[in-house]
Amino acid sequence: MLLISMGTMIYLAVLAIMDARRREISAIVLALGSVASVAMAGWLLLCGSTSWEMLLFGAVPGLLLLALAGMTGGAGVGDGIVLLQLNFLLLLDRVVIAFGVSLLVMGAFSAVTLLTKLGKKDLRLPYLPFLWLGCLVAICICGGGGSGT
Repeated sequence: MLLISMGTMIYLAVLAIMDARRREISAIVLALGSVASVAMAGWLLLCGSTSWEMLLFGAVPGLLLLALAGMTGGAGVGDGIVLLQLNFLLLLDRVVIAFGVSLLVMGAFSAVTLLTKLGKKDLRLPYLPFLWLGCLVAICICGGGGSGT
């Protein structure tokens, strides 16, 4: 699981850099990540490291983000897809912690930016750098190895 966590962090770092620089994610990189994450989920199911229930429950944050993106006109669809991929790669406990930490840190960053008048109300922040930080915290808290349960 440690190698999976390291590979996931590298993949997420590439996406975070793309998101920070261009505010968009390459569809090809996203598609390759989706194929890899589904293959990993299948392998984890076969090995008994996870269950269908855990995978489905862990998909909730990504599905919520996709629903929010749909309601707001499509911005953030890539973020939701990446969060779904992370569910298959890092499993339930790490994804829930990563999602929570990313929202808390992004909210705090936004508040500080607005309070110090460095940003405007319509400032658009890339989400994936915050999600990368959330994943780092989740891997440190839950450990890089183990079954993810």
